[in-house]
Amino acid sequence: MWNDEACPKQSYVPPEKVKELSANHSLMRRIRSTFRMIFGIPDYEMYLDYWHAAPPKDEQAPMSEKEFFRQAIEQRYGSGNRTRCC
Repeated sequence: MWNDEACPKQSYVPPEKVKELSANHSLMRRIRSTFRMIFGIPDYEMYLDYWHAAPPKDEQAPMSEKEFFRQAIEQRYGSGNRTRCC
């Protein structure tokens, strides 16, 4: 019934390799965050980091990614009730 070959084998990863992978992940995350900041793209991961570091008293849980981007776009461009000159 059970096919052991279908399940991937778990391998041992030495702690040094885990630290290296973690550092690479952290570096890539900082690079990604920097590019988002340069191009003015809201950074949901950074929002979550700040939220978990000091959760606001009025919020029970962090915003979902969809809510976060909706709020960021509204803050940047307004609610859409403005008329454009061009």
